[in-house]
Amino acid sequence: MGRRLRHSDLQALSESIRILYQSSDLDGFPSQVFAAVTPLLPCDFFAYNEFAADGAFQVVHCEPGLPAAATEFLAAIGPEFSVEHPTVAHTTRTGSPQPFKITDFTSQRQWRQTRLYREFFQPLDCEYQMAFASPLPEGQVALAFNRRTRDYSEDDRQVLELLRPHLMQARANAQIVTRVTGALLGIGGAYLSTGADGTISYATPEALRYLQRYFPNGNETATLPQSLRNWLLKPAAPGLSAGPLLVERDGARLRVTLVSREPGGTCNLLLEEKRDSEAAKQLIALGLTSREAEVLIWVARGKTSGEIALILGAKPATVSKHLDHIYQKLGVENRTSAAAYVTGW
Repeated sequence: MGRRLRHSDLQALSESIRILYQSSDLDGFPSQVFAAVTPLLPCDFFAYNEFAADGAFQVVHCEPGLPAAATEFLAAIGPEFSVEHPTVAHTTRTGSPQPFKITDFTSQRQWRQTRLYREFFQPLDCEYQMAFASPLPEGQVALAFNRRTRDYSEDDRQVLELLRPHLMQARANAQIVTRVTGALLGIGGAYLSTGADGTISYATPEALRYLQRYFPNGNETATLPQSLRNWLLKPAAPGLSAGPLLVERDGARLRVTLVSREPGGTCNLLLEEKRDSEAAKQLIALGLTSREAEVLIWVARGKTSGEIALILGAKPATVSKHLDHIYQKLGVENRTSAAAYVTGW
C-alpha cells in the first residue's frame, strides 16, 4: 500500500498531467510521456512500446535510444518478447492494466538467468523495471521504467496507477489529433492552435512553413507573429468573430481563418495558400479572358484602375472596359463584388 500523498506530491502529479494533455500527435506522444512522467518516476531507461494483436512490435521508442545490437535483438525475437517478458505475458493473458514490477512474478536471481535479461536488459544495464500495459483496439501499449539500482517501491506503483488513466486518455487525444491533421493535410490545409497569449501549442509542418513565408519573424515556432496576434485580439468582444486575414507575398496569398475560439482562449486557425496563377485559372474557367483575370486579380489587391493601367502598360480606359466585361460575365455590379471571386476562395 502506498503512502498518503503530500501536497508537494499532488502538485508534481498535477504538473505531469498538465504536460500529458498538451496537444500532440502519435509521433510526438512517447517523448511527451517521457517528459511528463519521469520527473515523478525517475528512471535510467524509458521505453514506450506498442504491440500488434499477435505480440509483434509496432512502435519502439526508447530514451536514451537503443544501441544497434538491442534493436537487432528485438527484430529477431519478434512476438516472443511478449511471451518471455513476465509483465507483458501476464497483462496479455489477464488483460490487467495495473502497473507491475518484474519482481512481482519472479525473483531477481531467476530473472537474471533468462535469455531476455542476458541478451537485452543486461547490456543496457537495466536491473529493475516497473511497467504497465493497456489494451488498444488492435493490440496493446506498454510503458516501462528501468533502473540500474534499487527496485521500484509501492509509492512508485501508486504514482503510476494514478497516472495510468490519464496516460491512456492522452494517447487517445493524440490519435484524434493525428487523424484530424491527416484529414487537413489530405485536403491541402494547414492547422495550428494558439493560446490567448500567442503561444503555439500545436502546428502542422505546413502551417509553420506558411508563418515563415508570409510574416516577419515567422521563423519563431513557439509564438504567433505579432500581426496575427493583433488580428486575433480585435474581435475579443462577445458576439464578434474575426473575418479571414489575407496576406499577400510574391504572387501568392495566404488566407488565415479562425475556425474556433475555445472558452479558455485557445484559438484554432486554418491556413490556406492560393497563388495568382491558380486564381487566374479559376477565373478563366468562369469565362474571363486571361487579361480580364489579370485585371481582376490586381483589383482584389486594392489597386485603382490607373495603377492597374500603369502595371499592365495599358490605358485607363482599356482597364475600365475590361472591368465592364468582368461585371457582365460574373453577374456583379461593382469592383468589391467582383474582387470577392478572388478574395473569397
